[in-house]
Amino acid sequence: MKWEYHVHVVDNDGDGAPKFSIDDLNALGDEGWELLHVNRLQGVTTVAPGGEQMTRTKRVAIWFKRPREE
Repeated sequence: MKWEYHVHVVDNDGDGAPKFSIDDLNALGDEGWELLHVNRLQGVTTVAPGGEQMTRTKRVAIWFKRPREE
C-alpha cells in the first residue's frame, strides 16, 4: 500500500498561521485522513513575577496520512 501525507501548521497565538479546529479534524477524517503525529515547532518562554520561567507550545505541525488512490 502507498500513502500520501498532509501537514497543517497550527499557531496557538493566531499571529499568521491558519486557524485549526475540531471541525477541521472531523472534515479531514471524513476525507480519509488519519492523524499520524504532532510535532512541536516553536515554544515561547516567559518569566513570571518572581523569576519562574514557563515554556509553552506556540506552534505545532499536525501530520496526517491516508492510502493513496492509484
